[in-house]
Amino acid sequence: MTEAEHIPEEIVANILRRLPPKSLIRCTAVSKSWRDLILTPSFISLHLRHSPPLLLLQLCNERSHPSPSPCAVRYSLRHDDPFLSDSGYTLILPPTALYREFSVVGLCHGLVCITAGHHCHSLVICNPSLRRYVSLPRPRHYRSLYTATVAFAFDPLHQDYKVVRLSCMVDDERYGFSAPTVEVYSLATGFWRTLSGSTPVCSLACVGKDAPHGFVNKIVHWGAQRREGDYGWYHFVLSFDVVHEVFGEVLLPESLAYAPEDSVTVIGGREELSVFSVGGEFPSCCEIWVMKEYGVVESWNKVFSFTLRGFSLEVPAWGISVANVTSPPVALCIRKSGEVLLLMDETGKGNLYSLDIERKRFTELGIGGEGYTWYLYSGYYAESLVLLNNVSGLVSY
Repeated sequence: MTEAEHIPEEIVANILRRLPPKSLIRCTAVSKSWRDLILTPSFISLHLRHSPPLLLLQLCNERSHPSPSPCAVRYSLRHDDPFLSDSGYTLILPPTALYREFSVVGLCHGLVCITAGHHCHSLVICNPSLRRYVSLPRPRHYRSLYTATVAFAFDPLHQDYKVVRLSCMVDDERYGFSAPTVEVYSLATGFWRTLSGSTPVCSLACVGKDAPHGFVNKIVHWGAQRREGDYGWYHFVLSFDVVHEVFGEVLLPESLAYAPEDSVTVIGGREELSVFSVGGEFPSCCEIWVMKEYGVVESWNKVFSFTLRGFSLEVPAWGISVANVTSPPVALCIRKSGEVLLLMDETGKGNLYSLDIERKRFTELGIGGEGYTWYLYSGYYAESLVLLNNVSGLVSY
């Protein structure tokens, strides 16, 4: 028996958890004891907890390509420092997920969920660190005109990864008056299930696969709305508990709930529920609200407000004005520092800004520019060993 074999397993685990996934795969061939250790769920969780998170940005330079449809998509990984400096790490996704039709819709424990089209029929869950992926079976298709969106989350009770697909009919008088059809895919079983029961009557604030969602308290959230009467809309936050697979509603402050023509979307990336509201009137008022006590409508707090007047974005309280802004900004996510990552369309150039509400700073990050009109997703990614164990339908690339 060698001296190395006398090293306690916890010390071996503490050493191995510092290695990247590719090195750990090679380590599984060193000995049976190392292989058994690395494949255990406890070690996979230990390794994930110590993997440094990077901020993923999805970019698409569609203007530089003669045909927009096969336009290549860049997935840029950035350090979460003040200026989001390039990590130098390339995120390698399955070949089918590198074109314009595909968009990242969720990140969870080092897994990336990607889909395509307004119906979200093509879905892939992959681990870029391990170069492994699973193509999901196609969900239901409907004869009516409809749009669908998906969310990707982890169920800690059942140790399962789930994709939730909401399909909203948009072709007739049912829009805003009917409940979405809901399907749930389980990575553990490899099947879709259609949920029956009480799904709230609503449509999502942003239709299609790009509807943003936030994951707070093990619950997925979307900005939602439903019709009240012939013309009015009532806005709220739709919630879905991925463990118990039940829906709920989080009420918005009255100024948002009954505001005419507003768009209210959820901003992901923090433990507090946060929303971004864009008014439909002119000049357009954009607001960021944070719920300090989950589920308590009185705890909503407006933390920031700015106005789009003509082609100028103004923050009078800070003395800030940004010229040549052609549309309201898009709030992509809330960073670990608490700053809000915003996409600004400045005369056809998509530029990223970081908004520090506490220090009253609005910083242009120098990321984007001519042609980069797509920032469809932003979220935190960390290398992991999830999918190292056998999963039905697993493919290497």
